[in-house]
Order: sequence, then structure tokens, then C-alpha cells
Amino acid sequence: MKEKMLMGSASAAYQAEGAWNQDGKGASIWDDFCHSEANETGITGDVSCDFYHHYAEDIRMMAEGNQNTFRFSISWSRIVPKEDRVVNEKGLEFYDKVLDECEKYGIIPNVTLVHYDLPDYIGRKGGWCYDGVSDEFAYYASVVFKHYGDRIPLYVTVNEPNHNAYCDYLVGNYPPNEKNNLQDYAHCGYNMMVCNAKAIMEFRKLNLKAKIGIVQGAGPSQSLYETPEYQQAVKYCDYFCNDWVLDPAILGYYKEDFVEAIKAKGIDLSFVKKEDLEIMKENTIDFLGQNIYSRNLVKPNTSGVTAFTVNNKGNNDGTGKTARETRAIEGWFETDRDPNTKLNPWGREIYPRCAYVTLTKRKERYGDIPIYVTENGHGMYESVDDNGEVNDEARIDFLENYLYWIMKAKEEGVNVKGYYVWSNTDLYSWINGYKKRYGLVFVDYEDKNLKRIPKKSYYWYKEYIRKYMDNMDN
Repeated sequence: MKEKMLMGSASAAYQAEGAWNQDGKGASIWDDFCHSEANETGITGDVSCDFYHHYAEDIRMMAEGNQNTFRFSISWSRIVPKEDRVVNEKGLEFYDKVLDECEKYGIIPNVTLVHYDLPDYIGRKGGWCYDGVSDEFAYYASVVFKHYGDRIPLYVTVNEPNHNAYCDYLVGNYPPNEKNNLQDYAHCGYNMMVCNAKAIMEFRKLNLKAKIGIVQGAGPSQSLYETPEYQQAVKYCDYFCNDWVLDPAILGYYKEDFVEAIKAKGIDLSFVKKEDLEIMKENTIDFLGQNIYSRNLVKPNTSGVTAFTVNNKGNNDGTGKTARETRAIEGWFETDRDPNTKLNPWGREIYPRCAYVTLTKRKERYGDIPIYVTENGHGMYESVDDNGEVNDEARIDFLENYLYWIMKAKEEGVNVKGYYVWSNTDLYSWINGYKKRYGLVFVDYEDKNLKRIPKKSYYWYKEYIRKYMDNMDN
């Protein structure tokens, strides 16, 4: 019999839990941002799909859908609510109950320590650019590791360092809402990788059977042409999106050409400490979580502009015609557009083959590291039809095509060990609020009980898993 493939779905604490100030939870930077004038939409994650009170129902529905794994995150501010480092026992108890339900159905938890939602007391001191963040994170991580131990077989330190830093300090649509600040982007990114290494150091002290990894949000960069100028743009985009996360996480160091390119860009690297680099060297990940949505298609920067956009006003009309996600760094690269591929309503390219390219390129650069596809999904505007159903054929088409390329990479020798649809239910989609739906299960936000309605994709995925598992057994 072949090794069991993990196949399930995913969510994140701030996006799903609700109960933002219940049972001793402290505020996160997202609570502060959503409750401030900086949040122009007025939409918050205060309740969301209320996973805090619906976790048993949601996990049962996963099991009924043949899912054997669940990726979720722990809210740091639910465990360590204040900077006095006093642990909130009720926070620990909540996740114990979530794990109880997972164990009840034989669902394997894959748990992330921070998924964008830093505690507010870290945010007030500078967030990811606060040089004490790595010690605070190591303390929090040690609390989690010691309490849950091997009940959680797969731990993730930081979710999507690249996209987190990008939205925080370049696009400016996530707190602290800074724009075009490459200096803080670099500082934030470095501190994230120190956080990763120090958490792993705490993890290793316990000699657990569990494994620990990090989740990367970008795939490798590509170009439409193979000229030296285009390949140079690809290299620089990988510096920007990939290498600063994956090299220290997997190899334990930053490559010299990357460091020299950063210095040449005028970035002040005085925040780098020799002792941090030693910790990174000795504390690398066991597995890679790879989120897969689209590729980074780039060309040489001819505009002379450094600019970043995502989900901005004026380019998000829901048609997929004017919406764009763009990145540009003067002298390095800028986003290109392939007229032969579709965009989703939020400007993201739909290019299923990027899954194969991502996974094979990871093996090419990093060898046989175990990889979990920790997110893959399709955002849609949706409603319930007259029959009480949600017919999301476009999502089924998306998942089917991406899974084809993921499984092709696995068959060709990439060490793919798991796959997670983003997301298990509809939830708060950051600044997109609740209209942008990703779930396999529809959440009726108008219903006082937040009624759950399985979508057509839920049943499709249930059958896909059944057939796949049957083939594995034969």
C-alpha cells in the first residue's frame, strides 16, 4: 500500500474564529486595524463564520467530505494575550477541543503559529520590524509546543512571510499599512526568518515526533521570453518573492548573490546579527508548506517605477478585465501579462500549470524536501439558488485543473505529501470582506445561526478524495 496522502482543507484564526474578545483573548493587530478609521470598509472579522462556536460542526462536515486533514492556525493573542507573557488557559482549552474533534474523526491537524494576526502589543512596538519580536515569538511557540506536543504532528511557524511583508509594507493594505517601503520590507522579512529559526530551536529542545515547517505563498518566477534581460528579471523577482524565505528556512543561509543584490539596492542591512545567522544555520525546517494560486510572470523593468498594487480601489470591479495584481521594482523587474490566460475577478492569473512548475522547481533547488500544498483555491462571488444549492462549477474546474498538475508533479517524483483546499468554509477574506468566497461550504451570513450549506465543490472534492484513496489502496 502506498503512503497515505493527506487531503483536506484550511482556514486561519482571524479569518474564521470570531469571538475576538471572548475567554481572555487579547487584541491582534487585525482587531486594532479593523476597529480603526484606517479600515475604510468598516468590515471586521469580529464574528466571521464563528468557527469558535461552530468548530464541531465544521470538523464533522470535513470528515463527512472524506477529508483526513485540517489546516488551521492558532491565535497568538488568544494564548498570550498581553506582553506580561501570562498564558491564557482558556485559549489553550479551545484548541484542545478543536484537536479532540479532529481525533474523533481521524483528521490530522496541520497547525500554523501565526497567520498574519500578530498581538497588538507587538504591533505597537513595530510589529514584524520590532527587533524583540523573535524572542516573543519563541516564547509563544514554546508554550504551544509544550502544551500540545505530538497531538499536533505538523507545525508551521509563519504563514506566507513574503505576502505578509508585501501587504504590510509595500501595498499598504494590511496593518501597519505602509506603502513602497522596501527598507521595512527587508527588515520585516529578516525578522520573520529569525522568528522561524528561534521557534524551531524551541521545538527541537522537546524531541517531539512531530515535524515543523514554514508556509511559502509565492511560486517561482517565470517570463514569456528566454532572453538574458528577461531571465535577469526572473532572478530578481525570485530574490524578492522566494529566496529570502526559502534559502534560510531550508538551507540555513542567504546566498551571497542575493545579499549583494540587496545591498546594491540601497537597503541598510544593519539589522542583521551574526548570532541570528548562526541560529538560522542550525535550525532549518522539516517540510515546506507551499500555497499555490498563480505564477509570478515578469519582464524587465522599463518603466523606471517601483510600485505595488493588489485589490486596490478602481482595479477590482469583479469582471477580471481591469483588475490587476502588479509588482515593479526599478531596475529589477515588473509584472507582465499573458493575454492567453484568464484573470479571476481580483486580478489574479488562473494558470493551473504553475502548480507543476512550482513543485518541480522546488525539488530542483532544494532536493527531496517533503512538500504540503497548504492552500489552493478560487475566490468567487456566490449566492444560494432557488433550489437552496450553490453551484460553483468554476471552482470545481479550478481545483480539478490544479490538482491534475499537482498529481503529475507527485507522480514524477516530487515529494508531495498533502493537499489543502482554501478554504473549508467561507470566511473573512481580509480587506475583501465577505463577498469574496473561497469555501467548499457556503456560510449564510444573514442567518442568525450562520447556516452552513455544502457547495457543489464540496461534493466534488468528497468524490475526488474517495477515488484517489481507492486507487492508492490498489
